[in-house]
Amino acid sequence: MSSGRPLTHSSAPAHARPPRLVLVFAVLTALGVAAAAAVILVVVRHADAEHAQRHAGERARFTARTVLVPGLRPLDLTAALPAKRRRQLDRLLRRRVLLDGIQAATLYSSNGRRVYGSSSVHRSGGATAERMGSALSGITVSESAHAVDGSRVLRTYVPIAGADGSVAGVVRLDQAFEPSAVTAGRSLVIAGILEALLVLLFVALVPVLARASSRIDAHSSELEYVATHDELTGMLNRYGFKRAAEAALRARDSAAIMLVDLDGFSEINSSLGSEGGDRLLIEVGERLVHELAPDHALVARLGEDEFGVLHSVTDVASAEWVAKRIRRSVAFPFAIGGVRVAVDVDVGIACFPGHGTDVDTLLGRAATALMVAKGEGRSGLQVYDASHSAHDSRRLSVAADLRDALAADQLRVYYQPQADLLTHRIRGVEALVRWEHPARGLLTAGEFIAEGERGGLTQELRRFVVATAAEQWQAWYALGLDLELAINLSSLDLLDPALPDEIEDALSRHGIPPWNLILEVTERTLIGDERRARQVVDQLGRIGVRISIDDFGTGYSSLASLRSFPIHQVKLDRSLLADVPGDEAAEAIVGGSVEIAHGLGALVVAEGIETQQQLRFASAVGCDIAQGYLIGRPAPAEALVELFDAPRLVPLSVA
Repeated sequence: MSSGRPLTHSSAPAHARPPRLVLVFAVLTALGVAAAAAVILVVVRHADAEHAQRHAGERARFTARTVLVPGLRPLDLTAALPAKRRRQLDRLLRRRVLLDGIQAATLYSSNGRRVYGSSSVHRSGGATAERMGSALSGITVSESAHAVDGSRVLRTYVPIAGADGSVAGVVRLDQAFEPSAVTAGRSLVIAGILEALLVLLFVALVPVLARASSRIDAHSSELEYVATHDELTGMLNRYGFKRAAEAALRARDSAAIMLVDLDGFSEINSSLGSEGGDRLLIEVGERLVHELAPDHALVARLGEDEFGVLHSVTDVASAEWVAKRIRRSVAFPFAIGGVRVAVDVDVGIACFPGHGTDVDTLLGRAATALMVAKGEGRSGLQVYDASHSAHDSRRLSVAADLRDALAADQLRVYYQPQADLLTHRIRGVEALVRWEHPARGLLTAGEFIAEGERGGLTQELRRFVVATAAEQWQAWYALGLDLELAINLSSLDLLDPALPDEIEDALSRHGIPPWNLILEVTERTLIGDERRARQVVDQLGRIGVRISIDDFGTGYSSLASLRSFPIHQVKLDRSLLADVPGDEAAEAIVGGSVEIAHGLGALVVAEGIETQQQLRFASAVGCDIAQGYLIGRPAPAEALVELFDAPRLVPLSVA
């Protein structure tokens, strides 16, 4: 039923790995070592050059002042020297000056004119005006220069002081550059040694860094897994499913997202315990994966008892076929802790691209379809339809309008009478909330209570009903009517720790005996969160109010669970009495339910009594109280006064 590229099954798509830390470190370190070596070489060579020039200057100044200057005559620095005097100076220079790398000597007069040069001066080039100016001002200066033959020399200009202390001339000594080159070569060796040390340090750090990088990669992979997978089942979680589904949809022309929800899981979890419930979820996930593995479908656990499936179906009919396979695969009983457990699932379907082009939209519409599948009619399987969104919009609008209705005093409490089947008189009423909607007219509780609970209005609705009904009971009591007052509680009410104090305050404020107040809850409500529900019920029991099980016979509770609660009244659901008398099986079920309730020490209320035959049957099998349209429809308080005054309920003959 599928085609094209297979979908990823068990994990989110792999992301491109980040750059390897060790490689980055190696590249950056190599660049750093090279840069450091270059800087060291430049700095050391510059320092050596400066040192060489300083040393050459000191040597030239010493040679000039101690060797050359004492051998000079005053006239030697004033004009060009005759040949004889030049020969004398040549001998002096060769013997005492032009030694150990000093290649040439030149004499300048006080105005900077050359008056004498040694035999090698012609290849040494002329004097630099800037340096000559500094020397004539009394400062010894040096410079690196190129001789005429291209070789490098170090030139030092040494001022010669006259008899009066002024500068009489300048002597320039040219020294070979080779000693400085040797020094620069030494600096290159030093730089190489330092670079080698840095390389050795790098080599020593690489294994350490590699181990650290491996640990970081492993930790990152672990965090990635935790972020995208469910801890209990090991399947993808909602985040991982969305990410994988987004990647899969980009490569598909068609697909379907399905939400699979387990029916009655809270009751199963309560009966089996948390470990048994966890084991069931694991096995359901494994069964889904096994069933859909040949299709390369993506399966994930999205919530407590909700699973998600992305399947590469081609059309709606194919999606429905896959959903039926899912339901059949899960329907086969599970063995959990030695107990065979049968589980039904509901499936909501949204197809790509017809119902949406992004994962969030498809998930939202699959959730809407799932709600329809779990709603009235309980089809168990539903494909999204645009009308569902309209229903959702209306539901959201109802929740918003309900807040305004509470503030605008649009809610009312109606009362449906209950008759005692022994005395045939009215013994109590059930308080039922109604909404006088300005546009839709009078709405029953079933048309807005669920939306109010989803909108967080549970406490406000309950307080309104309790306060209004308690105040009405007080008014009736003032007229001489001592009635039982039944009020419905939702599952959220029974988990609210503030409920007992609220009930006790209402009883005290209006003078209602606790025994006259009956709080009706469903079987599902009691065992949904048994521990917290028991705490609230125990506190209500200490106050003295009574607990009634509403809609008995339609829930999933066990008799053992009900027996552990202080139950004072059981209301048989109208569906149990719809076919009596006349249906032997229905009669047997009702009779057995009455016996069970009496065995628990509880009174029995027959709900949904609409005919004389049903009333007689309920009385015959031992029901204690009757409620239904035959007794009286829900009505405002003032409409019930006449009924309360009637001497008998209805003409009744009991065999």
